[in-house]
Amino acid sequence: MNLRFRLLGPIEVRRDDRPLPLGSPKQRALLTALLLEPNRVVSIDRLVMAMWDEEPPRSAVANVRTYVNRLRCAIGDGDRLTARPPGYVLAVRAGELDVTEFADALRRGKQALSAGRPEAALRHLSAALTCWRGAPAEDVPRTAALGPRLDALAEQRCLALEARAEARLTLGEHADAVPELRELVAAHPTRERLWGTLMLALYRTGDSAAALSAYAQARAFLAEELGVEPGPELAGLHRSVLNRDPALLTVPVNPARDPSHPAPVPKAAPAPGPGCLVGRDPELKELAAAITASPPRPVAVHGPAGVGKSALALHAVRAAAPDFPGGVLHVDLRSLPRPGAYETLARLLSLLGLPGDRIAPDLDDAVLQFRTATEAEPVLVLVDNATGEGQLRPLIGACPGCQFVVTSRAVLAALDDVVHLPLAALTDDAAYELLSGLCGRDRVDAVQVRRVARLCDNLPLALRIAGKRLAVRREWTLAAFADMLAGEEHRLDLLTCGDLSVRGALDLDYQALRQCEGTADGSALALFHRLGERGVADCRSATAAELLGCDRRTAWAALGRLADLRLMKPVAPDHYRMNDLTRLYAMEIARTTAAFI
Repeated sequence: MNLRFRLLGPIEVRRDDRPLPLGSPKQRALLTALLLEPNRVVSIDRLVMAMWDEEPPRSAVANVRTYVNRLRCAIGDGDRLTARPPGYVLAVRAGELDVTEFADALRRGKQALSAGRPEAALRHLSAALTCWRGAPAEDVPRTAALGPRLDALAEQRCLALEARAEARLTLGEHADAVPELRELVAAHPTRERLWGTLMLALYRTGDSAAALSAYAQARAFLAEELGVEPGPELAGLHRSVLNRDPALLTVPVNPARDPSHPAPVPKAAPAPGPGCLVGRDPELKELAAAITASPPRPVAVHGPAGVGKSALALHAVRAAAPDFPGGVLHVDLRSLPRPGAYETLARLLSLLGLPGDRIAPDLDDAVLQFRTATEAEPVLVLVDNATGEGQLRPLIGACPGCQFVVTSRAVLAALDDVVHLPLAALTDDAAYELLSGLCGRDRVDAVQVRRVARLCDNLPLALRIAGKRLAVRREWTLAAFADMLAGEEHRLDLLTCGDLSVRGALDLDYQALRQCEGTADGSALALFHRLGERGVADCRSATAAELLGCDRRTAWAALGRLADLRLMKPVAPDHYRMNDLTRLYAMEIARTTAAFI
């Protein structure tokens, strides 16, 4: 049975290319909430919030179950929509969801653009935009829970449009780009980057008067609708047009199109860096020194969800790349369907150019292939988002020509001879600097910036989401956004933007706990629920023993397991604490588990 889920426009499910009846608006809202988090448990509480904007009826939970049964019948595949405490999960396979296809194509397009391959970028970005048929889930009522998630998807579409316009200008297609850019600024008049691209395209066609007119239109609209002046980038472009700056006519050369500068063929391209890294200079210096130390020892960066481990590692790896003539390899284990040691090796060998049919089917033989391929020159390998030592042990130590950098949430203590680098939340000053830069320094209110940062627990992921949302929603003041975040029932919903989600990051740790089967894991899961029921952040072994009705040794083991998974952290002997965002997540899990039962 061929199923296709479509969310980028009117919501639609097609079976064998025929549309299925999706029922009432409430049932379509339920499907939308499930498709926004495919293959992950969506709690009943969050489904209720997605379906009812007003006070939900007393029968809301029963109604959700009724809508789930109807939706299951409409889809016609009993294994697709299943109950899993504390809610339901909709199974979506590769190639079935337009949101995933769009995100993948957008990622490839942005990577190609950053790597100086505008033709490939234009191809990928155009493919991404063909996934769209209208506003996301445009036939579904916008509730307070669904609205921000769907707005974030629309923001991603705007980013794709901006990136495609940039690719076209890089290719010299200035005149052809102007009509589309005029349509885009008319549809999205608050997007200063689009106005700037239009101005640049007009100037490069020789129409400087039209470029200046476009700036005047942008300035008038921003002043009238938002009460702000154009940002420094757009204002700087305006000054350059007035001064007829020769640099405006310079189009970057695409090496792949210039026969006099053939593009190099690297063994493997480093992963693209994630933008400006704020407040991490000491950690970056320590990590860079550990990577280039002699003799080399594997380096493991560990820390809780959203603390910025991957961003730090990417920056350090890119800085160290010149010291590794064999190349840089990057594998994100979350992207692998089965992230075991063999699958990691197979991905690394494919990055080195080995065809899939030539990769040895046996783990030991694949290790030998990798060792042979990397013995000539030093290679730097970044393994991102590891969850256990078993994914790495066959590689580390068996490949002396490689330096390994690993990121994980738990401390990979069972690995031998590894440099362990912990990563904590940002300092108050660093969090202030990061958030100020993202939301626009022209809007900064020092008191409110620090207030938002505190509500984000100074975690880079939460701060970046908050900054991105504020940058787009310029009608929101920092004080208004801080007031919204202060409401605990909506904070996790507000800290979501596109595929970035604090709740989603925490959910990975919670699901890892649920899938474990040891005695300590069962006690830790029960303790997490008990703490969530009470909304308690601090816990000692005596409190844990009382909540679980067990002895102190079992309580210690449960607290230690929660600390291992970074759902709590030790702050003193026999004293553990959740940060505020984890506490809110635990409260949400406790409510939805009770509702499910």
